[in-house]
Amino acid sequence: MEGEGGSKRPEWIAPPQQMKRLAPMVANTLTGNKVEFIPKDGNTVRWYICGPTVYDSSHLGHARTYVAFDVVRRILENFFGYDIFCVMNVTDVDDKIIIRARRNYLLKQYKETKPSLDQVLVRAKAEVEKAVARYNAKVDKLKADIEKETQSGKVKGLKEELDATHYKHGLTEKQAVYVAEAEKGAISDPNVLLDKAADLISSSLDEEKKEEVTDPQIFRAHAAYYEKEYIEDMNTLGVRMPDVLTRVTEFMPEIVKYIEKIIANDFAYEAQGSVYFDIRKFCDSHGYRKLSWSEASVAAALAEGEGALSSSEGKRSDADFALWKKSKAGEPSWDSPWGGGRPGWHIECSVMASEMLGDTLDIHGGGIDLCFPHHDNELAQAEAYYGHQQWVNYFLHSGHLYIGSQKMSKSLKNFFTIREILKGGSEMKLSEEESITLPPYTARQLRILFMMHQWDQPMYFSKDTLDVAVGKEKTFKEFFGAVRGLNRDQVNSVTLNPQNWGEHERTLNSKIEETQKEVTTALIDNFNTPKVLLLLQELVTAANIYMTTAGAQTKSLLVHKAAMYIAKTFRTLGIDDNATEYPFASSTGGGGDQELLSEVLDAFCGFREDVRQAARSNQEPGWFQAKVSDLESGLLAELRSKIKSKAALLPAVLEAFEAWTSKIKNTAQSQGAKSEYLELCDSVRDDALPLLGVRLEDKPEGFLWKLDDPEVLARERATKMAAAAEAAKKKVENKLNKAKKELEKWEVSAVAPSEMFKALTDKYKTFDDQGMPTHAADGTELSKKQRQGVEKDFKKREAEHAKFQEQEAKEAGFLGKLKAEIKAMEDSLAAM
Repeated sequence: MEGEGGSKRPEWIAPPQQMKRLAPMVANTLTGNKVEFIPKDGNTVRWYICGPTVYDSSHLGHARTYVAFDVVRRILENFFGYDIFCVMNVTDVDDKIIIRARRNYLLKQYKETKPSLDQVLVRAKAEVEKAVARYNAKVDKLKADIEKETQSGKVKGLKEELDATHYKHGLTEKQAVYVAEAEKGAISDPNVLLDKAADLISSSLDEEKKEEVTDPQIFRAHAAYYEKEYIEDMNTLGVRMPDVLTRVTEFMPEIVKYIEKIIANDFAYEAQGSVYFDIRKFCDSHGYRKLSWSEASVAAALAEGEGALSSSEGKRSDADFALWKKSKAGEPSWDSPWGGGRPGWHIECSVMASEMLGDTLDIHGGGIDLCFPHHDNELAQAEAYYGHQQWVNYFLHSGHLYIGSQKMSKSLKNFFTIREILKGGSEMKLSEEESITLPPYTARQLRILFMMHQWDQPMYFSKDTLDVAVGKEKTFKEFFGAVRGLNRDQVNSVTLNPQNWGEHERTLNSKIEETQKEVTTALIDNFNTPKVLLLLQELVTAANIYMTTAGAQTKSLLVHKAAMYIAKTFRTLGIDDNATEYPFASSTGGGGDQELLSEVLDAFCGFREDVRQAARSNQEPGWFQAKVSDLESGLLAELRSKIKSKAALLPAVLEAFEAWTSKIKNTAQSQGAKSEYLELCDSVRDDALPLLGVRLEDKPEGFLWKLDDPEVLARERATKMAAAAEAAKKKVENKLNKAKKELEKWEVSAVAPSEMFKALTDKYKTFDDQGMPTHAADGTELSKKQRQGVEKDFKKREAEHAKFQEQEAKEAGFLGKLKAEIKAMEDSLAAM
């Protein structure tokens, strides 16, 4: 019967499948193009990242690389849902660490001997001469090599090396200047010269005394110091720690065993206490240089990869590289079957990655500068060890960071440390003639800066790109602040206002859905964060236009939806992990300090708005007194009782509220003018509230307050005041120029027509009774045409002089007054 159930469940129609599981297309250096990402083991991703060689402070190049991989890791986990096992190494034994640690130690010892200025000067001067000789010899050789080289790729590499040599020599020349100043007596303190020429002097000491440095703790302490600094910097930038952090010095037994197996597999050989990888033998059965196969010139990179302390004794081929280096006196050493030594640079990563992740890595990541020889040699070692052809499935390389036209690199010393950029005050060269001092930047601004550039492409660092990043951050912060204000009383906003949608709401919702689809497409396309940021910024623009258009009829739930999506994407990318930064994006639960702070600021800013409107409508002082009295006995007392034992910001805001209320009370008692109330309204907005981290904006329909960083508000205020001062200066300059032109005009017209030509003795000699010239300076009579010109000028002056006399009659001494005004403006301008 109709309406009754049956014995069989009615058919359910499954919706058609729209897509398979999302998988990104990634730029894989092993293929040279974008390929679909397919982990070997289902949802698990095994990822190894080449970590830092901790011999000095971390710079922006490190920040760019590790923020890039942090963002990619977050996208793979948070957006695509992979389970990542992430391992990163720290290279804590390396030729650079050995040299730097040893030199720092020897320089410290030398300073403790308290050498005289002459002793320091002799040593520094000798090192300058050696450095100049080395530079000249290298430049001559490089120029000769460039001249005879025919392959364009090799010529390019040699020219880059020549540019780097010139750059490094510029640093030596700076130290040579200090040496010259000391010789002239301009530097008298030996410690000052020691600091200025530290590189030269420590190099000299190392040459003489390196074999005396035998304590291994000297090298370990140096590496540990900069490892700690690196980790602190990464935490500041919001870069998540790996799941496992490996140190070379903690894997020595494993490294020795790994090398032994490579020797047993006939891909390496021992020579005079060192062990070398046999490239020719490897190439018989494997592909070599899988990552850098197209590079023409690799000799310089190969030498750098071997290290400054390496020896090539016993090598069968120049292309062979060290797996184990025999240690000399003054270098750290570990026992091995081949004698005391230490690992080569490349072997460490092959061993540690293999130990933690096995015989196949889904992802290996690192900076593009490590492509050859480090990563190519890592692959060769692991494949020689395991006996297979592919150890890594996806090799991800972050792009170079450029400062100006040069790669950023510690060897060139054209870098900013992460801490310098965050602190501010660093000098950035804009051209040969111009440089600027950088202000401090926040970690969030740096993350946005890096995400404005595709992670695997070159990035050019400049003040302009920093400013764009700051502007983007401000756009998003302003939007979140506006939405926070809109949703501050969401219950009443929803229940007391119509919620039906019109054209504007449907347009914004379509934009949200379109953005969601396009962001997904961008993230699939090789983690395209520049596109994502652009899409989110366009969504903010659309939401702002909607709020402006809708006004009081704004549907807060819809704007809330847009804000939640942007906040969610920001958390995915790690732009901001802290959900409380966007309180509108989460349920409010049981209230707390945030709600109470909102209550205080709403009351504070609401009272200010009442005062502002009352002053504009010319209310009597009694109105203000009554308002203050009601506030003090009612709302302020209630808030005071609520705020006891709350967070520091709450009492500070309430204290500012009470202090400003007292000012309004005092102004009312003294029968203050309307302008005084308006000035108090401006000062609390511009001075008091920003110190508390509150941005207050006056709107046609009332006001909007937002929480912000007090330092950011202070910088904005300083910038605004500087701009206002510049505008005021320009205004005075314009007024002064106008007054000077007017003075010049009146001073000319003050001269009577009868006298105007007589001063021109270089042109005229004889004059008639009216004062008009009849003969030129050489005695010749003026022609008819010349007389006509003189008469025309005479009549014009008659009219001008008449106006001057008329003005003088109206305002006696006006010319003197005008001169005094000009002098006052000049004085005012000089004081600005």
